[in-house]
Amino acid sequence: MVAQILVTGQVQTTSTVNLRQGAPSTTAPVLRKAQTGTTLAVSAIVAGDSVEGNPLWYKVAEDAFAWSGGCGPFKPGPAPATVPQTGTPVTPAAAIPFPPAVPLVLDIYHGDVVTSFPQAFAAGVRGIIHKATTGGTGRDSLYDDRRPAALAAGMLWGAYHWGTAAPAKQQVENFLGWAKPDDKTLVALDYERTNGNQMTLDIAREFLTLIEQKLGRKAVIYSGELAKADLGTRVDPFFGAHRLWLAQYGPTAVVQKSWATYWLWQYAEKVANIPGIPGNGIGALDLDHFNGTAAQLAAQWAG
Repeated sequence: MVAQILVTGQVQTTSTVNLRQGAPSTTAPVLRKAQTGTTLAVSAIVAGDSVEGNPLWYKVAEDAFAWSGGCGPFKPGPAPATVPQTGTPVTPAAAIPFPPAVPLVLDIYHGDVVTSFPQAFAAGVRGIIHKATTGGTGRDSLYDDRRPAALAAGMLWGAYHWGTAAPAKQQVENFLGWAKPDDKTLVALDYERTNGNQMTLDIAREFLTLIEQKLGRKAVIYSGELAKADLGTRVDPFFGAHRLWLAQYGPTAVVQKSWATYWLWQYAEKVANIPGIPGNGIGALDLDHFNGTAAQLAAQWAG
């Protein structure tokens, strides 16, 4: 187990830094490169491989680690502020109080601990959307192992791809080759900020087009602040034709004008105490709201 001190704060890179996925080690796979001047939100300071006599690393998003020698001083405090949300407010029709203690849908990746899908199902979870791939080559090591276990427990299964600046065709091939979606698998594109390796709207458009050509159905698009920033106030019929998995933490959903409402809403990442799925290193999970019944979710799942 890696020794770590849990913190909340940020650092800024002073050189191009490899973000190593899964471990604070120079042999861990490179998730992406953070360019000089990139601000990284830090959740822990950990001991790892010593580089130039310095063994300290920062744990950042996606279970990735940045060597502290490539960063400026750690600044404690809240995570960096996001761009203000703009768009159309959507009031959930779910009964107050919102949200339910156990949501119908969870999205997870290899950094989230799973002890029992049957326990989670018994508690009320009905759908799992698991990270499958990142960019043109990244693959989640636990996707294959967890899929049959979740399906055996009665779960709906979904796969999402974290988009990067790699060519869309390469990303689609990586995603479909690893996720292996059948006609019951939800497929989703994660379109969010990726410093130094950003997927553009044009790449996202091509990725979604290729997915539809190959699968004969549309993928869900996961986004929040980035879609609002990139699309602005215009209505884009292409993106609006894809179901929106809105990423926005808080009590109110705000969708970009290309959508009338969300299909799924990731409303929080927090300690949720979901039986069978303890979550990440601090017990937090991404929680997703579906504004309907379990039967309606199942009917709409794969699209």
